[in-house]
Amino acid sequence: MDVVENDIQSDNYTLFQRILYGGVSHGVIVIPTHFFKILITLLFPPIGEIFSALTSVPEFIADSFPWITWDAIMNLVKFETINRIVYSFILTSMFYIPGLVFVLANLTPNTNYTPGTLQCRVDTGVCELKTPDTTKPTTATTPIRQ
Repeated sequence: MDVVENDIQSDNYTLFQRILYGGVSHGVIVIPTHFFKILITLLFPPIGEIFSALTSVPEFIADSFPWITWDAIMNLVKFETINRIVYSFILTSMFYIPGLVFVLANLTPNTNYTPGTLQCRVDTGVCELKTPDTTKPTTATTPIRQ
């Protein structure tokens, strides 16, 4: 092996070497969960709203035509969903930024965020979610004076 290849394998090379010889993205690349949904929303906010309505149904992809389940189609033609899509289209056609803000604000409640950290063991590959303990009772340390 080459000296540079040895440095790459041992992860012991500078940023200049990474740019010059390649390897800037060498290693694990982590893509956020909602990256593609946000990217679609940035390109055209009403499509992001449609995608958000489809993904709110669990298991919305089917193996045959029309490629989405009937539950997802029924969720798509609800009055509230059509109202949000039309509203985002109107806001986007006016100035783009208001439509983008409206759709991004609607994407936020649909996230399944669990606070904590994901810890994985290197030897077994088993991952476990460590959440903060919120069941501790809170006690006042200072007395309340009347």
